[in-house]
Amino acid sequence: MKRFLTFMMSSALVLGLALTGCTNVSPPASPNTPEKTTQSTKPPEAEAGATRDSVIGPEKRVVMGFYTDPEGPTPGSKDSMVKNAKLLDEVAFFWYSFDATGKVIPNGKVDLSIKQKAQKSGSKAYALVHNMNLTGGVGFDANLAHRVLSNPAVRANLVTNLVNLTTKDGWDGISVDIEKTPPGDRNNFSAFVAELGKALKAKDKVLNISIPAKFVDYPSDLWSGAYDYAAIGKAADQIILMTYDEHGLGTTQGPIASQGWVDRVITYAVGKIPKEKIVMGLPVYSFDWGSNKPLMPDYLSHSQTVDRAKKHGVQILTDPSAKVPQFTYTANGVRHEVFFENAASLKIKMEYALKHKLHGVAIWRLGMEDPAIWDSLIKTYGTNKETKK
Repeated sequence: MKRFLTFMMSSALVLGLALTGCTNVSPPASPNTPEKTTQSTKPPEAEAGATRDSVIGPEKRVVMGFYTDPEGPTPGSKDSMVKNAKLLDEVAFFWYSFDATGKVIPNGKVDLSIKQKAQKSGSKAYALVHNMNLTGGVGFDANLAHRVLSNPAVRANLVTNLVNLTTKDGWDGISVDIEKTPPGDRNNFSAFVAELGKALKAKDKVLNISIPAKFVDYPSDLWSGAYDYAAIGKAADQIILMTYDEHGLGTTQGPIASQGWVDRVITYAVGKIPKEKIVMGLPVYSFDWGSNKPLMPDYLSHSQTVDRAKKHGVQILTDPSAKVPQFTYTANGVRHEVFFENAASLKIKMEYALKHKLHGVAIWRLGMEDPAIWDSLIKTYGTNKETKK
């Protein structure tokens, strides 16, 4: 869902641990020749609003979780989702990508029985579509995003195929995580969100969009410039604000999401996007920076992080400024600095979400979290907490 996942996927490819389904990806066709579809060109007829009405509105608050498959030593989300299903309002399954024709391609371990389990427990289930190139080892593919978003015919084909996916397989909506979109495609991305949002709304489906965190808008910025907060906020139902990776892959050591930075990002966002649409991202992972590879930290779960501290006999401290846990250790002559999140640090972030009256919070990613968050924090936030306990 983020910059570090680019690194993780690339590494997994080298190790032969790529997600299943990648070998079935068809070669991209010309972006000017979109795949033919049997769907009628007539606008979809509006349907009853039970799905959208249950999660959208100023009085609704949601707890969302991102579901991913295991990647080598990185745990998957299945066990956590099953165990905590009744505490989740929404689950987005990181299972789909697309090609240059706008064809939707499964590239995760798609198992609709898991999706149905989430729905039976009272959660809305969203098919997450991203632009990661798992066969080429380039992570989030800026060129793919450009080829599809800049071509109105291909863009329309992707919209049609995503709507068809929701109706064919019983998804409650679509979650979009298209990252590294070129700044020159800022208007194209906004147009895509508007077109997809309109089509999904007609089918009573929900659209949520993940966007990078920022506290100032530089349209030429290579990471966040393509994402027009105001335009996206107007067209989508939910905006997942990725309030993490303040420090991460490609940076030196530091907090993944310091408290002051998070508050600054949210303050900016609520000035551009209706607060009742914003879902704040909660990072539940860790980064371990070694002095021998200062820009390529290890990506760890909370459990792996605590075990690492115990292994090296070091004390976990709280960074006084960032208000996040961290520790240092030395192994084989290499100094390491680790930053992560736990129930205490996430509670402060949740309080920011409450202070700003946001729509909800989203856990990136299920299976990597401090288990204490479920009892001490998460189950007190969602709209359905009383009926889901």
